[in-house]
Amino acid sequence: MTVNLILATDAYKMTHHLQYPENIDKLYSYGEARIGGKYPTVSWFGLQMILHDYFQTPITDAMIDEAEEVSEQAFGTKSYFNRTVWEKVRDLGYFPIKIKALPEGMEVPTGTALFTLESTEPWFATSLNALESLLMHVWYPTTIATNSMYIKTRLQPLVEKTGSEAGIPLMVNDFGFRGATGVEAGQQGGAAHLLHFRGSDNMLSSNYFNHVYGVPGRALSIWATEHSVATAYGPGQGEFDYVNAQLDRTPDDALLAMVIDSYDTFNFVRHVIGSEQLSERIKSREGRVVLRPDSGDPITMDLAVLNMLGEIFGTTANDKGYKVLNHNVGVIQGDGMNADTIIALYKAIIKEGWSTDNLVVGSGGGLLQEGFTRDTERFAIKAAYAHTTDGQNLIIQKKPKTDPSKASRPGLQKVIVDAAGQIKTVGQDEPGEDLLRTVYENGQLNFEDGQTIVDRAAGK
Repeated sequence: MTVNLILATDAYKMTHHLQYPENIDKLYSYGEARIGGKYPTVSWFGLQMILHDYFQTPITDAMIDEAEEVSEQAFGTKSYFNRTVWEKVRDLGYFPIKIKALPEGMEVPTGTALFTLESTEPWFATSLNALESLLMHVWYPTTIATNSMYIKTRLQPLVEKTGSEAGIPLMVNDFGFRGATGVEAGQQGGAAHLLHFRGSDNMLSSNYFNHVYGVPGRALSIWATEHSVATAYGPGQGEFDYVNAQLDRTPDDALLAMVIDSYDTFNFVRHVIGSEQLSERIKSREGRVVLRPDSGDPITMDLAVLNMLGEIFGTTANDKGYKVLNHNVGVIQGDGMNADTIIALYKAIIKEGWSTDNLVVGSGGGLLQEGFTRDTERFAIKAAYAHTTDGQNLIIQKKPKTDPSKASRPGLQKVIVDAAGQIKTVGQDEPGEDLLRTVYENGQLNFEDGQTIVDRAAGK
């Protein structure tokens, strides 16, 4: 279903063109993650998705008629609907606006203008902020990218201390598509995770990343079983048949993950994986075998499984003095993982002398869904400037006494790097090169190469 972009707004915004001073012929707004959110910086990402998906769609007669009908149903009158303006947009074939934005992939302090938007036709000025509701959805990919960035940042010193940094891109895997709010959220959130990690079972997001950013194959995954596979073989002898089938059907050098808690995790590790026949088969493989406990307390279960695998396959101390399982075996934890539990789990195994190289994790709801809202990073879009037909420049600012943290920035803005190397928002008349770049102007998109964005996020 094609989204009617006129209706992709909050209803009350349909009335705002009747509320502004009548002589406004230009409006200018900006978007930011306000100070006071969960993290002090954000990983800016996803505006290109919104522009790609929605701002290339022309307004049609059918959209205008439908929007007018829905408006009448909502308000009980047609008089609020600005049909004349939307017919002009239809005739143009594009939105008469200009959007400037910071380069995606940047880590940006909160309280910084991430993008600006302004009307380019006098008659569209008082309808400009009808687009706010659609543009506001950039909060989601940026918030998910920020969460993944901070997971990576917190993992880095743990890996530096105990393991190999080469494994970081695959340490946190996206298991979240099925638990996302919807298909669009699943692909956008999954793509945001792929900005910082490459492990993912979210195939739609990998394809979406390629469509929007031109980077194919961003997600990497492996042969992995689920409970329907394990339980189809049944308990007892079936558990041996289950493992043998996976070893028989995968190339010798393939990575292989098996869920192990369908019946009894400890029995499975000790007596099935630990049996002479299967342990020798695993030892002879070139490809890694990882076991996935999927129930119970993650720290308790993973430490127990690591200890049992150490008894079966042995361990070697790496050059940092931490234990690594022999014969290319390991553990993947996919249950109960979010930003905090991931770090807690890695810290727990390190405390017991294990290298981070023994473990990878997968996260579902905790990666794409759990507790994330627009308020997580306090996203807002606010008007800051208007021009009038009689030549006045109106400086617009929200400044509530009851919550100073919601004060908006006044006037025309740019973002610079100051003498101290800090990113900050200043007035357009202040010195310094503007980091904001035009990404949309009167129907013309100016997209940046996706690999450049990925490299920027990686600090390259």
